[in-house]
Amino acid sequence: MRGLSSYYISRTLISAGFGGLFALTGASWWLAVLAAATAFAFFLWAPRSGRYAVHPKFGVTALRRDERTQALSAKAARNAFVVAILALATITITFGRVIRTDVPIGFLNGTIALATLTYFLSDLWLRRS
Repeated sequence: MRGLSSYYISRTLISAGFGGLFALTGASWWLAVLAAATAFAFFLWAPRSGRYAVHPKFGVTALRRDERTQALSAKAARNAFVVAILALATITITFGRVIRTDVPIGFLNGTIALATLTYFLSDLWLRRS
């Protein structure tokens, strides 16, 4: 096999195994198919995403992380961390000094969601070139 075909075949088997695992754990058939399709869609997207250096000569393990991709991931993680810390500081000041009540769990869940969104948007922005 040449190029990325062995990568795609192996990822098809992994996706099918993932869907089979869902079916074996009692999930409905459509949920198992959806899980397998989602996993396979990720594996199709990964070589084109810019997150990995693609080396077809390695076959099944064709995707690698080089220094550039690691540096971009580190910058995106740093940005998400800074946003999370600033959001937590704002929540702490607001609920500790101004409102003087317990922090609703929804605010903490929102902070996690905001940090995750910041990571992915920052990662996308940094990889645009």
